[in-house]
Amino acid sequence: MKLLLSRKDTMRLLILSELIINKQCNQRDIARKFGLTPQAISEHFKDLIAEGFIVVVHKGYYEVTEKGIEWLTKNLLDLHLFSEELVRKLYSKSLVAIAVGDIVEGDPIEYWFQDGYIYAKRKEGGNGVAMTSATDGEDVLIKPTSGFEPPKKGEIVVVKIPDVGEGGSRKVNISAFREFIKSRPRSIVVAIGIEALVACRKTGIEPIFFGAKDVCVEAAHHGSGVIVACTESMVDDLLRRLIEEELRFEIKEFVD
Repeated sequence: MKLLLSRKDTMRLLILSELIINKQCNQRDIARKFGLTPQAISEHFKDLIAEGFIVVVHKGYYEVTEKGIEWLTKNLLDLHLFSEELVRKLYSKSLVAIAVGDIVEGDPIEYWFQDGYIYAKRKEGGNGVAMTSATDGEDVLIKPTSGFEPPKKGEIVVVKIPDVGEGGSRKVNISAFREFIKSRPRSIVVAIGIEALVACRKTGIEPIFFGAKDVCVEAAHHGSGVIVACTESMVDDLLRRLIEEELRFEIKEFVD
């Protein structure tokens, strides 16, 4: 990055940027902002005028020319691409977690998988460092410093719901089904088939319906427990997918 290797070019970029942002600033203002002497900033202005990057519009005040804008645009774009790539590299080695308790940037933290999510809390000698601050429950960026135990695949329970021709949701023991869902408060609930959707709604739960099969598979791979209410005629197709994905499951029924 040539711009960063040349002090002259760096000062040129800073001065041109300041003149674009604040048209009313003068040499003294810019010198004060950048911690330079009036004499030092004056030399930079002489070079910029001589090279046609700025013109005097009033005694002590300047305007950036088209040539100056063109130079500034090109170098800002180069700088943006450079910084974007650097940030991407840095963030690719980072993780986003949910804070457990308050965390301050720079804190040593421990992070772990639970119910399909990554959590983090402040802990001396942990396996990461906080790159941002966060309050309890907020998202926090963390940089791993050592490994951690990968998540185990989530437990899947398939609850068969009769087809509508066999009684549909009316055949389901809703109280038993409701209590089962309550017994697994951390599991997500999905429904495959209208009969299954209605049965879930009768328990007071609004399940994930659209894309339910894919949600089930992805959630289980991330370690989340899943309750799948599935209309009986669709169960075989679901089980084939779970077997292909090497996901374990059990089957239950709550039929009167």
